[in-house]
Amino acid sequence: MATKLKSLKAGMLAGMAAEKTRSDAIDRFARAEAAISQHPNGLLQSPRPVPPVAAFSAESESEAVAIEGRTLIRIPIAQLHDNPFNARRIYDPAVVQERAASIATHGQKTPGLAAQDPTRPGHYILIDGHYRKRALASAGKLEMECFVESDLSDLDFYRLSFLLNEQRSDQSALDNAIAWRQLLDEGKVQKEEEICELTGMSAGTINKTLALLKLPESVLAVMRERPSEIGIATGYELTLYYKVAGEDRTRDLVTRVMNDGLSSREVESIRKQAQEGKPRKVKEISRQYKIRTESGQLLGTIKEWDSGRLMLDVQLTDRNAREDLLEVLKARFGLDKTLI
Repeated sequence: MATKLKSLKAGMLAGMAAEKTRSDAIDRFARAEAAISQHPNGLLQSPRPVPPVAAFSAESESEAVAIEGRTLIRIPIAQLHDNPFNARRIYDPAVVQERAASIATHGQKTPGLAAQDPTRPGHYILIDGHYRKRALASAGKLEMECFVESDLSDLDFYRLSFLLNEQRSDQSALDNAIAWRQLLDEGKVQKEEEICELTGMSAGTINKTLALLKLPESVLAVMRERPSEIGIATGYELTLYYKVAGEDRTRDLVTRVMNDGLSSREVESIRKQAQEGKPRKVKEISRQYKIRTESGQLLGTIKEWDSGRLMLDVQLTDRNAREDLLEVLKARFGLDKTLI
């Protein structure tokens, strides 16, 4: 799978290089086309050579336009549903409004990528273009132009959105953590090693990324405001800092990272200072006293700790002796005869 992933990335980069003299809109499509065209039967199939990308107009007035054997159609936004396995999970409202203003002036310049919804006839699942979809809706548009792909598995939906976003640097460590946690929880992958194969990332990066979700919800809520400003190195330091400093101080530190632009090394220094300032737990010293009969037979022990804790552990086989001891203890501690 790792070899296929490298081939897919190489094809995408080749497509981008071939299109470098075109407009940004054409370049964006080249990325999607390069990835998809290698895998006409789904991303789990063997790749084939990438064909040249034809010029297109996303503003075609026809209902469906065929380009290089692919179909560009207008899909009602009400029938176009977000990718349930999308690599990106957090959207900046300010970015949505900026793109909505552009679309209101210039129209949709770059098609999305979608697939038919297998459970709802006439409906589609958006693979790539979630910011564009939100911007179109904000601009009052009722349709979105998309190229339509077929024969994709759940993992294909994730892998393709991940690869396209990765080339745009368009997803954060927190996006990845949320998406990977879903893949694991829903059984789409069985273990973290499969995420390594899926993304091409190291086991250490996967583990540190998933650790972000161990932070309290109040901390994650702050991170969601500007998730791109928390990289994996900084995020991992925050998880270590939380263990030392607690929820409130960690939330304050996240705010400082965002407002002051603290680097991961600066966060690491703050974390180490917190660790050094935390008093070490003193190990309690205990003492043990053995209880013996007059003949030397061991009956049990009494353990005492510096904290004041006492523990009596005695075994008396003689019932009368046991009941006598119980009466003494009940009288000493004012216990009643209620059975627990």
